Amino acid sequence: MITNELVAHHTILRQLYAQSENDPNAFEEFTRHLIVHHTMEEKYFYDILTKIPEAEHGSLEAVNEHHIIELIIKDAEGFPREHEHFPIKIEGLGEYTNHHLDEEEMEIFPLAQQVMSAEALDTLGKLFVEAKNTLLGIKLPDVPGAIATQAAKPVPGPQPAVSGPGMSTAHGLGIGSLKA
Repeated sequence: MITNELVAHHTILRQLYAQSENDPNAFEEFTRHLIVHHTMEEKYFYDILTKIPEAEHGSLEAVNEHHIIELIIKDAEGFPREHEHFPIKIEGLGEYTNHHLDEEEMEIFPLAQQVMSAEALDTLGKLFVEAKNTLLGIKLPDVPGAIATQAAKPVPGPQPAVSGPGMSTAHGLGIGSLKA
């Protein structure tokens, strides 16, 4: 379910923020995750949720908060890391982000679970995780040889379509605002 996947990534975002408070060098990892999170959350959650009348206002507000967070990130990116006030930039970003995450978890996600089907939420959750992992460069470990061989035995009946090599759901999304 996408709301569960978003909450799981919120936990990582909160951890990265806490690390950034004590280690300004962790700031880049925090903002990298934050930008990927917002981009995928908008694509696989808010773009759909805004089309549902009961959820439109809250969704638009959340997307607006994403833009405010991105402005705070841009401001902090240009600020010298060694400056004595750089930790204040991290603190401001973290406080605003935590407020945003709390609001999503307490208001928007429960509403989404009421107005969207469980099947849609599950499908969107899988797409979110796949795209997030691809964009963050997370590669899952391969299945060990003996298990992989066993799993590779032919199964009778029609087979699902398989994507081409290197293809993923995130392929071709045109995410121009993401950093490499």
